[in-house]
Amino acid sequence: MYSKSAKYYDDIYAANGKDYRAEANKVRKFIQKYKRSKGKSLLDVGCGTGIHANLLSKHYQVEGLDIEQKMLMVARKNYPKIRFQQGDMINFKLGRKFDIIVCLFSAIGHVKTKTRLQRAIKSMSQHLFSGGVLLIEPWFTPDEWHLGRVYTLHFNKPDLKIVRMSHGSKKGNVSILEFQYLIGTPKGIEHDTEFLELGLFTKKEYLDAFRSAGLKVFHDPKGVDGRGLYIGIKP
Repeated sequence: MYSKSAKYYDDIYAANGKDYRAEANKVRKFIQKYKRSKGKSLLDVGCGTGIHANLLSKHYQVEGLDIEQKMLMVARKNYPKIRFQQGDMINFKLGRKFDIIVCLFSAIGHVKTKTRLQRAIKSMSQHLFSGGVLLIEPWFTPDEWHLGRVYTLHFNKPDLKIVRMSHGSKKGNVSILEFQYLIGTPKGIEHDTEFLELGLFTKKEYLDAFRSAGLKVFHDPKGVDGRGLYIGIKP
């Protein structure tokens, strides 16, 4: 998924104004409001390059999980004190439970289908202690996704220039993002292309998946970054 852009991922979103610190602080407030268990163990599912995990590790005992090996390479290099593991969110089995599980920045969209959404939330629920909390930041719903949108993003440092142009399309209930990159370094200019496919799920489909996984669920329409947040509590 991010095999080509992993090493530039943090630079790209820094240029886009993503405020990881503010988001981590909001995540903490949701945890404080909803968590009922007494421990502080936290699993970041779809952790990417580990920025959220690192910020949350100041307050919790954090581990990270991601399917993309190149993203994990960045995370392990930048945050060697945190345990990062490779695994698929739909069927991971770590053999232990956590007080908190988070799945942020719409990583849940990568499951693509409703069946896989249900499996992923069930897998996360199975790794929660009683009274533990699951926080999932959703991708867009089918009604929110607009076809044909084009965006550009620019990153500018003396020895690294990045221009990224994206175009959005759709196949069924799966959104398709095409990314075209121009990456300039002292060695020259490189061109890369990536495609991401993320499932477009309705609010009802999220709520049903939480409930079928045995979780009491709440929905906050704003969440940590305006995309909303689903909060599940393990009985």
